[in-house]
Amino acid sequence: MKRDGMNLLEHEAKHLFRHYGISTPRGLFHQDMGGIAGSLANLEFPLMVKAQTTVGGRGKAGGIRTAMHAQEALEACERILGMRVAGMKVHGVLLEEMIDSSKEIYLAITIDQRSRCPLLLAGCAGGMDVESMPSHTVGRWPLDPTEQLSDEVLDQASQFLLRGGGGTNEVRSTMGAMWRLFRNMDCELVEINPLMITDSGKAIAADAKVAIDDDSLFRHTEYLDRSGRDLTSLEKMAKDKGFNLVELPGDIGVLANGAGLTMAALDTLQRYGGSGGTFLDLGGTDDPDRISEALGLLSYDLARGRIGSLLVCIFGGITRCDTVADAMMHTITDRNVKARTVVRLRGNNEEEAAQMLRLANFNVHIDLDEACQQAVKVRE
Repeated sequence: MKRDGMNLLEHEAKHLFRHYGISTPRGLFHQDMGGIAGSLANLEFPLMVKAQTTVGGRGKAGGIRTAMHAQEALEACERILGMRVAGMKVHGVLLEEMIDSSKEIYLAITIDQRSRCPLLLAGCAGGMDVESMPSHTVGRWPLDPTEQLSDEVLDQASQFLLRGGGGTNEVRSTMGAMWRLFRNMDCELVEINPLMITDSGKAIAADAKVAIDDDSLFRHTEYLDRSGRDLTSLEKMAKDKGFNLVELPGDIGVLANGAGLTMAALDTLQRYGGSGGTFLDLGGTDDPDRISEALGLLSYDLARGRIGSLLVCIFGGITRCDTVADAMMHTITDRNVKARTVVRLRGNNEEEAAQMLRLANFNVHIDLDEACQQAVKVRE
């Protein structure tokens, strides 16, 4: 199971924007309160004070504020730097001059999940989620990842947005720059919401989102040190060991092999009143040491009370069931942890594995529904 791409902070995305020729408001980034007072002397009011975080919803959480003077800006910075947005750390503040505009629009290039190809989205109104826009106000153009952005697409999109009005050339230029950025940086998303069109026809990106495919970071080593900044301590520990582990807010941990089986287990738990917590995708491995490492991570999470029970859900193909059983018996020895661990095994050597585990007093099932019901039941 793969995480979403690595999300850049707004100020990082805007640095890339400027490199590719996309205009942004004048602004300064600060990680803490040091130096903010000096920066305010070099900026014009009113200012936007914006929390720098990789998750959405910062505006509703109070992470974007308007300051009319220096004291108001300092107070906003102090408040924002001490907050969390959707449980995630705020990495700093961006002080940015406000832009007067005659029109706001929405632009994004993302991956269409159906075609698995890039898709240009153009919305006639900015400042809202694209999902909230009426369908007739959003244009969609599939893009060939091997080709330049064609004049035909640029003409159609700019005409759709502006009907030949002021800013047409700037919008065309912005879309072309977004496409170059998207391709060159192996992006999963490049979004401007809103793109401000001024009275003089200039296009300025008031906000910026860029997500880079984290599997491509070997080509973009300058971002490697930022790829794990929002991971929990357990997620970092798992990443260092080469595992895909995600901490969800639920209270039942899941160890499964394969994204499909992991999602099926999480869905089935929910059906019986449970909620998936920490999950780890074991992938295709028959290495008992790797299996023991994975079990160790989740049994640690269980022992510290982060989750109430643990569901081990294995389909024995490459990963043999008896190898998993042997690793479990050597790794999970704490009686309390064992009592709250439920095992579901199917596939290669499932009967031998089930017998081994039952003799060791593990709660073993062949049926996924039965295993999930038990995982909900044994929670403390």
